Amino acid sequence: MNILKSINAAFTKFWRWIKETAWVQPLLIVGGIFAIIFSISRFQKWFSVMAVGSNSGYFTSFRVSLENEGKAGYETDADKLTSTINDFSFEEYNTYDDLKKELDDNGVIANYGLKYYLVLVEEDCSGCTNAQSAFEILSGQWNTTAFRIDDGGSFRMHTIFADEASTNDKDYDLEEDQKAFSRYVKKFDDRDLWTRAAGALYEAPYRENSGVSESKYLTLENAESASWETPTIFLVDWTEAAYNEGRFGLSEVLFGFSTGTSDYDRATLLQRMWNHVPVSDAEEAKDSKNPFRAEFLS
Repeated sequence: MNILKSINAAFTKFWRWIKETAWVQPLLIVGGIFAIIFSISRFQKWFSVMAVGSNSGYFTSFRVSLENEGKAGYETDADKLTSTINDFSFEEYNTYDDLKKELDDNGVIANYGLKYYLVLVEEDCSGCTNAQSAFEILSGQWNTTAFRIDDGGSFRMHTIFADEASTNDKDYDLEEDQKAFSRYVKKFDDRDLWTRAAGALYEAPYRENSGVSESKYLTLENAESASWETPTIFLVDWTEAAYNEGRFGLSEVLFGFSTGTSDYDRATLLQRMWNHVPVSDAEEAKDSKNPFRAEFLS
C-alpha cells in the first residue's frame, strides 16, 4: 500500500506540474520545430560539401556535358557548343553583319552568348581552385570600378570537365577511348579544330607579351588531350570590336592559370582577357598594359 501511495503521490505532483506549466509546452514545440529546420539546412550543407570537390561545385553550374560522347548520331552539349566555335571562328566574312546573321541563324548567340569564357577543368586540381576564386571575384564585381568591362557585356562562362565520366565509357576497347574527354578531343581533331586554334592563338599578342612556351600550343595542336593543362581558359568573342580587329570567335587562351600572386591579380588577368580588344581609340589609350593587346608596353 505504501508503494501505491508513493506512486500515486508522484503522479499527482507530475500532473499538477503539467497543468500549472501548460504555457511552456507551445514554446517547447515551436523551439523543437526551429531546431529541426536549422538541423536540416546544416545537414544539406554538409552533404553538398561531401558530394563535390573544392571547386567542382562552382564550375558544375556552368557545365556543358560530355555525356554519351562518341555515340553514333548523338551530339553532346559540349559537341554542340564546340561545333559553333569550329564552324564560324576561322571563316571569312565580308562584313560584321554577315557574320552576325550566320550566328543568329544558327542560334549561337542565343544559346551561348555574344562573348564568353570556355574553361576546361577537373574536379580536383590546384589551378582550378585558383581559377574558381578569380572567377568568383571577377563575376561578383563585374563592370565595377575595380573590374571595368570595356564593352559593357554581361559575364558569361561555360565549362567542360576533362574528367567527366560518361555512361558509355566502357563501350570502348582502348583505355584512352574510355575517357569521354579524349573522344571529344579526337572528334574535333578530325575536324581540324585544334590545329587551326593553335595557329590562331599562337599569333595572338598574349603569347609573345607573356612569353608563353611554344610547347603548350603544340600540345593543343597535336590534340594530346592527356597532356592538356587544367584549367585551360579560352575566350570566345563574337563582338563587332573583335571582328574589326580580325580576332573574332576563338580569340584567347590561358594555360594552367598559375599566373599572378593573388586571387585579385588573377581576376584582373581574366578581366584583361575579356578586354582583349579596344572598343574605341580612347579605350585603347586607357589600358596599354593589357598583355592581350598588341599595344602592350613591357
